Amino acid sequence: MRLLVLGASGGCGRWVTDVAAQRGHRVTALVRPSAMFAAPAGVNVLRGEVLDPSTLEGALDGMDAVLCCVGIRRRRPSNPWSGLASPPDLTSRVASSLVDAMPRRGVRRIIAISAAGVGSSASKVSPINRWLFRHSNIGVAYADLELMEQALRGADLDWLAVRPATLTNGPPTGRQHVVPFYGLLTRIPRADVATWMLNSVERPAPFTERTPMIASRG
Repeated sequence: MRLLVLGASGGCGRWVTDVAAQRGHRVTALVRPSAMFAAPAGVNVLRGEVLDPSTLEGALDGMDAVLCCVGIRRRRPSNPWSGLASPPDLTSRVASSLVDAMPRRGVRRIIAISAAGVGSSASKVSPINRWLFRHSNIGVAYADLELMEQALRGADLDWLAVRPATLTNGPPTGRQHVVPFYGLLTRIPRADVATWMLNSVERPAPFTERTPMIASRG
């Protein structure tokens, strides 16, 4: 498949790019001009701003699907109260541009990374996690992700917004699965999120479960 990866220089995006290339897909990675990014062999790298609609639309040419790993960054990622290093409406603006441009370029399939606790999954989150989301800058990102999902939901696209639990580093485990509840210790490696996304995009049938909440099986 011809896949466009957005946010390829981030934690999940790097894994998505690597896994896709390992599986033999023709991958194009759109990354910021200033981003440090060493592309796997065979990956086409486009340098540009994902918030520039013309750049984004041009990158869609000839693609079969989009894997969107864009997310709001904090200056100190480990600190939920750290200031934002990204615009507070980053993911919703990207989604708006995509749902506008994808039909014109003949691209119908997209998988985007959202988060466990967004939208309808808010009631399936532990009380402590809910408190943290409401009282830190995680909540800013979640509000934007909900708007991103709304943009996808209103589009005539074959879309999926995967909602991973707390992200960790490390190699793939192969234990990713849908979970009914997001507790304090619910985790998933970024590598397993990438595997889930690639497994999903490779299935030819249209997406039916649009917003699965996933984590690693203990």
